[in-house]
Amino acid sequence: MMSTRTVLLAAGLSVTAGMASATDYDALRKDSRMHNELLGASIAYLIDENCSSLTLRKFRLLNKAFSLRSHAVGLGYSTREVMDYVDSKAEQDRFRAIAEPMLAKRGAKPGNEASYCAIGRENMEKGTFSGTLLTEG
Repeated sequence: MMSTRTVLLAAGLSVTAGMASATDYDALRKDSRMHNELLGASIAYLIDENCSSLTLRKFRLLNKAFSLRSHAVGLGYSTREVMDYVDSKAEQDRFRAIAEPMLAKRGAKPGNEASYCAIGRENMEKGTFSGTLLTEG
């Protein structure tokens, strides 16, 4: 089952569909903006998944996806290649493997909704990338 993050990013990134499919995503992995924003989206998604009182701001996420897609196209990737990268199960797992320990280090505990909510609200107050993707409700 695809996550909300994947669906929104894929929708935002799939405005056009190229024929080529990138197998070397090294430039995307090394680009600090790509990394930071996808990691921030992963963190927001995990908070949304584990805190029922905070939800993803789906239109904001979609807007960020369009902007990030434009950035990636500027790196030389087609829209289709960027969509394949974002939709890649391996890349989603890679970002989750980075985000989960970061949240745990800040006090998130599996099964403890309040711990995720506290981190989410702190991110919202600080205006972090992941915080801008969350809202109460």
